[in-house]
Amino acid sequence: MKNILWAILTIAVGVVLIMFPGTAIDITIKVIGAILVVAGVTGVVLAIRGQGAYQVYTMGGAVVSIVGGVICLVQPGIIKSILPLIMGIIILITGLLNIVNAFSAKKAGASKWLVSLILAIITVICGVVILLNLNGTADLLVCIIGVVFVYNGVSMLIMKILNRV
Repeated sequence: MKNILWAILTIAVGVVLIMFPGTAIDITIKVIGAILVVAGVTGVVLAIRGQGAYQVYTMGGAVVSIVGGVICLVQPGIIKSILPLIMGIIILITGLLNIVNAFSAKKAGASKWLVSLILAIITVICGVVILLNLNGTADLLVCIIGVVFVYNGVSMLIMKILNRV
């Protein structure tokens, strides 16, 4: 059930990215920035209450989180410029994990594991294509990423239905 919900969420995010790429980027960056600032402030409070090495570790992570959040909120263009790189890496990793899952399905005796493997390889190729075309505009890449997200969500649903793993 969790995999099906994740696939549906992936499809929904992909559709939003296709329909509203610029707005999706801006909103996402600001939401991430706000989350990082809140997490950082929470970390500072926990660090002040902590003791010893835990305190230093928590404070360090909290400061990094706050700085990252402030950059997202104040200079979203910096984040927007590296977003295609981040998304390409995420899609590539997802595809690689799907390859592992396809071989796990084969070991489990799933009859349609090869379909899963082919879909996973296509996902890896999509991630590589995005990573090799980072010089395009962010909006265009976000649309492409949206298409890949829709494809990836659909392929996850197909793998779940075919393999029931």
